[in-house]
Amino acid sequence: MSHRPITPSQCQSCTKIARYLREHGDADMPSKAVIGAAVDLHPKVVQRHLAYLVSCGVLDVNRRTLLIPPPRRPALSGSRAWAASVDDLSPTTARVLAVPAWMGWTDQLGQAEWAAAADVSERTLRRHRAILISRGLIGFRQRHITVGRSGHRRRTADQYTLLSGVQAEPLTGAALESVDQLAHEVLARVRWFDYAKTTVAGRQASASALAGYLRAGWPAHVLVDVLDAHIDRYTYAPRAYLRAVLASEPRLTGPYVIPAEVWFEGRARTSQCMLCRSHAWEIPGRTPLCGGDHCAETQAPPRPAPVLTILPGGRFAPPVITPATLGQTA
Repeated sequence: MSHRPITPSQCQSCTKIARYLREHGDADMPSKAVIGAAVDLHPKVVQRHLAYLVSCGVLDVNRRTLLIPPPRRPALSGSRAWAASVDDLSPTTARVLAVPAWMGWTDQLGQAEWAAAADVSERTLRRHRAILISRGLIGFRQRHITVGRSGHRRRTADQYTLLSGVQAEPLTGAALESVDQLAHEVLARVRWFDYAKTTVAGRQASASALAGYLRAGWPAHVLVDVLDAHIDRYTYAPRAYLRAVLASEPRLTGPYVIPAEVWFEGRARTSQCMLCRSHAWEIPGRTPLCGGDHCAETQAPPRPAPVLTILPGGRFAPPVITPATLGQTA
């Protein structure tokens, strides 16, 4: 098997071999087995990369003497740096992951262009794509476009999101005390869940269904984003529609995996407390809660359900935000 037509600085194996020879010098003339053990490569693979380094003028004909130092790679950042830091990937799988990582944390990417960019066949791409999905390093969501006046939907390139492979831990201890109130907060922020069309028992059952996701570690703001992304704003039966969404939404299948951007960047971002709407820190994989006097000490009662005003045509106006709806005193 021949070497890919790239520069030695673009090949991780060539870079590791050249670095090992530069650090140990050419006095000992290490064997292929010794070099392979040091850089975690098979001796036959080492031989192929040594020959390529000679052909590129990096090594002398003795395949041990470094003629010129290999140029340093530019410093990576963002999603590219994250992809380079992922361990225990085969070279082909790492090359497949590098393509979406160079595009960004989330984007749309077709399989044909992905395979061409990774220099592999589409069959090989599907195999290594499945490896990345099984390890929780990437997730996909189908995208469609409307064609013509008939409203026919045609599938386009899937939207990917780079994931960290780290699952959020289930809630324990005192964190479980706010689950029921958070579940009602999620329902209040989903625009198509109409309180006026739902009984008290239906709202409680819906909140109980969401409470299971919250206890399993799903952040409340992520549940709001997933549920509110659906286009049905004036559903006739909100309880039944919520049950259908929870059963068919691919993003709600299995445990919550923290996105790679949130995990790798490691920066807490300012957000709103899901209970009292005051400023709070959003920690990777957790629901933003302020932990201040209003939420932690006074144990204020849950906010009342918003009162919806019926507009002409049967549509509902958004609730008016007042101190009472915020659970605060005037």
